[in-house]
Amino acid sequence: MSELISSDTAQFDGRQVVDDLNRLLRLRTTPIGMKLFASGDEMEAVPRIRRPRDIHTTDQIVGQAARNGWTVGVTADDLVGEQCRAVLGLHPRSDEWLRGEQMIGVWYETPEDAAQHQQAMDVVPHGRYQAMAVSPLASGRLDPPDICLIYATPAQMIIFING
Repeated sequence: MSELISSDTAQFDGRQVVDDLNRLLRLRTTPIGMKLFASGDEMEAVPRIRRPRDIHTTDQIVGQAARNGWTVGVTADDLVGEQCRAVLGLHPRSDEWLRGEQMIGVWYETPEDAAQHQQAMDVVPHGRYQAMAVSPLASGRLDPPDICLIYATPAQMIIFING
């Protein structure tokens, strides 16, 4: 992942971070970690990993960790389409994807707007990873996570950013 924003992973204590966030911000959902894996087998080795039985969006998988407290792992086959897969680097950015054809009339009014959005998106490069897992940050199951994600109200985010 990007080294532009990083922290000392040798001293990362997810449980303490979550305790501090909850104490200071009174979060309503569980802070989670996300981690990409070079192989499905690596992801499957995460303790207490759950695998979806049906096709999901990435948002639904993230929600299962944040709202249900589950540790969930996915591969490209578990995700609904190219959009979810390509963002995670589990599918290449095809010409169709770059044109944004699936977005026209849903998220963007014109083909030009849809294509501009798709081409401007930052995505994980395809081919590096085969799987992704999400888990409550305090569980320590993704040690260290690639990304820490918190859901917060606008007021909580202002406090967090200014902190």
